[in-house]
Amino acid sequence: MTWCLTGGVFAAQAKSDLVYKVDYLASLQPDQKGFWVTVEVDKGELLGRVLFSNAKKRFTHIKANGKLIERDDQVEWQLPKGKAKLQYFTLITHEKDKGKFDAYYGNEWAIFRGDDLVPAFHTYEKEGAYSQASIKFSLPSNWTVKSPWKNQGRFDFVIDNPERRFDRPIGWFIVGKIGTRHANVSGTSITVASPKESGMQRMEVITFFSFIWPEVKKTFGLVPEKLLILGAPDPMWRGGLSAPNSLYLHVDRPLVSENGTSPLFHEITHMITRIRGKVTDKHNDDWIAEGLAEYYSFELLHKAGGISKNRKKKILKKLADWGKDVKHLR
Repeated sequence: MTWCLTGGVFAAQAKSDLVYKVDYLASLQPDQKGFWVTVEVDKGELLGRVLFSNAKKRFTHIKANGKLIERDDQVEWQLPKGKAKLQYFTLITHEKDKGKFDAYYGNEWAIFRGDDLVPAFHTYEKEGAYSQASIKFSLPSNWTVKSPWKNQGRFDFVIDNPERRFDRPIGWFIVGKIGTRHANVSGTSITVASPKESGMQRMEVITFFSFIWPEVKKTFGLVPEKLLILGAPDPMWRGGLSAPNSLYLHVDRPLVSENGTSPLFHEITHMITRIRGKVTDKHNDDWIAEGLAEYYSFELLHKAGGISKNRKKKILKKLADWGKDVKHLR
């Protein structure tokens, strides 16, 4: 018994020796319409080395302790032992298409994805090492922040992705003077948020979820414990964009279109299934993901009793007519 207890203590100690903390601090700079981002690691020897792309030159004024190498479009950070720190500045606003944005800083709000704050890191950890991460925002006192992550304070979130050894903030974020609605539906904490006076019908969205989300859970099985739905007006992208445990939908998009499909649950399907068609110079297989998302955007409505069987048949016929001239899928 003594040996078992001692062995358990040693095993726990060995496991804790492979855990390193990553603290992200995003400090808003209103005059510059961006954030100073600081990445602090308590055991640099466990994370070791990090590479990330800066091809679009979004990240500027990069500095770090340890060794920092910037070559062409790539940044390499070799962490020192013990406490390690990386710092840089990033602008929020990003144009997806001419005049339309998938990240935007307005006068009293900003909407962006975690990738706009922290790029995808290619990490070289010590074998078996993994992170425990959090992000804290420094914002004006009359602003707030919403994210798809668990709160641990007014401006603080725990970043925990079981699929990754290195955690970083991904998904959609909104900061500013915002309005929210919240509900717990079938075990999921759902928040709908948008800039105040943006025109988003947040209560309609929450009500919509209350009768369709149970069908989403039945259909797909695994659903997130926390879900964030964001809306924003022009000049944000006039459509929908999904991200982990979150999505964005322009405030002018209807919950259900006149053709019977739902832009909202189209993006929900993308978010949950994470199916993506491969796109190359020769082929674009994105129709696979888009076709599934469009199908479930009305199939979930049908399952929840929102549309009749006859209506579903009409939708399928219209979609078939729409694609009748397609002769090949590649």
